[in-house]
This record gives sequence, C-alpha cells and structure tokens, in this order.
Amino acid sequence: MTDHFSTANDSDVISNDQNAQPFTLKQRNPYDIHVYYNGVNECQEAMDLRERMQEKFPWMRFYAPKGRPIGPHPVPMWEADFGSYENRNLWSSVRDFIKEEHGNLSVLIHPNSMDGDYADHTKNSFWAGEALDLRIQTWNKGNK
Repeated sequence: MTDHFSTANDSDVISNDQNAQPFTLKQRNPYDIHVYYNGVNECQEAMDLRERMQEKFPWMRFYAPKGRPIGPHPVPMWEADFGSYENRNLWSSVRDFIKEEHGNLSVLIHPNSMDGDYADHTKNSFWAGEALDLRIQTWNKGNK
C-alpha cells in the first residue's frame, strides 16, 4: 500500500502504510519518533542510529535519551520529532530510512493527529522492528 496524501479543509489526510484508516494531522509537529533499547548492546545501537539520523535529517529535533521507562514507554528510549508542520511531507523518507536502518531495535513513529493520542499510538502508528506493548491501557480511546 502506498502513502496517501491529499488535502481536505486545508489539512493533510494521511494513511501510513501499516494501516488503512486515513487521519488528519494537527497543524503542529506532525510526527514523533521513539527508538527503544534495552541493555548495553541495544543502547549503543540506538545511539548509533541517533547519530545517523542527526546527520541525515538535520531539520529534526532530538531529545535527551531516557534511561528508564517513562510515561507510556515500557523501556528506555530516545525521541525525535519532525520539528514543524512544514516537514510533514518528509514522512516517507524518514520511514524508509528507519525501515532500512533500525537493525534489532523497535522504533515507533506516530502522528499527532486530530484522532487523539490513543489512536495515534495504536491504529495510526508505524512500527519498524517488534511492536512493543505501550502502557496506554488507561488512556481515553476517544481522547483528542
């Protein structure tokens, strides 16, 4: 399935290739990326991927690694985002890079859509590697 990009009411309607339901992005940072790791070897692999992504995508914002589970994230991770709404159309190049480069790591890319946090971390999400069980059981499934 190919990515679907179209315009509706001045908002992009997008469908990731792992799901069939299109969604509308909020007009802010369009996507977050979470790279998960456990143990010394995966931590080094995650930091190496971080360096490669910083070189390849200098327009992204990168945040400090979290050495423990935090929020909905069940294991340590680092996060990056697309920085601004203007970068929304770079989704495919970032996804393709992560698909090729994630190695043994689990990587979540989720949108910030009008559907809300629960949908963005489930049906609207894209995983490379093993999809982890996020700690979102208490989240409002209709939360926007």
